[in-house]
Amino acid sequence: MLMCMCMLNKRTHILFGQSLWQTLVDISNAKEISIGQLVREAVGEKYQKEHVFEQRAKAIESTLFNRLVSKKKIDYKELINYGRKY
Repeated sequence: MLMCMCMLNKRTHILFGQSLWQTLVDISNAKEISIGQLVREAVGEKYQKEHVFEQRAKAIESTLFNRLVSKKKIDYKELINYGRKY
């Protein structure tokens, strides 16, 4: 379960069919959380994690490309110090 301690300051309006709405009501009652929280968690699970994985894949791809193209020796000390900045 994703917990967000951030300020909620963006709003959207979503229409659900009766069947899906009843499912959300049932699940939110069982979990004792609001439907809004339930929807935020579902969106976070699906899209936020997906976005992070895409960013990681791009970073790995870039690293591998640079290692294959660059024939110079890797300065691990410089790499470690760079990593400490972030």
